[in-house]
Amino acid sequence: MQGPDLKFSDVLKAANNFLSSYHPSSSLPIPIEEIVEHKMNISLFAIPNIKPLLEIDAFISADFTQLTVDEDCFIKFPERTRFSIAHEIGHLVLHKEWYASHGPKNLADYLNFPDRIDNQAYKYIEIQAHTFAGLVLVPRKLLLEELRKKLGRIPAMESPEILAAVVQDLPEIFKVSDAVILRRLQKEGIIKFNS
Repeated sequence: MQGPDLKFSDVLKAANNFLSSYHPSSSLPIPIEEIVEHKMNISLFAIPNIKPLLEIDAFISADFTQLTVDEDCFIKFPERTRFSIAHEIGHLVLHKEWYASHGPKNLADYLNFPDRIDNQAYKYIEIQAHTFAGLVLVPRKLLLEELRKKLGRIPAMESPEILAAVVQDLPEIFKVSDAVILRRLQKEGIIKFNS
């Protein structure tokens, strides 16, 4: 079973449209929980033991009306939870039609979903949702504005070590993990990928 065939430009456009529709003020941090609950009318639940049972931090229901996060992750790792919520919304925005036909319908389906579809298709779907989450929580324009404020310029292909002191507060500003900031800086060509 094949997954949706989306290019990076498709995911970028979807993320930009999402932000234009649900958060046009572009204030930081992007209020993903508020958007999901109050603007999209999707119920958010924190339930114990999702991670140990399903080996995931969050999932969205097949009808896209409920988003469930692991309670332990919700309490201990708020930035990770925000990313997981944005990731699941990425599935809604990017994969709604595909999920209607091929996605998990109940808890049992979630347990064996990765085994039911082509491994490469599953990988692409997850990468697309991850990319969407990063673009929504750390939008290019806002990332570049923060860098311009700090440096007076937009760096290009810098060594991560050179920019470390400059970017160290970006995770707090955007309310995401260090890893998300690193990936966004790499994707934007601001820092070099580690070789």
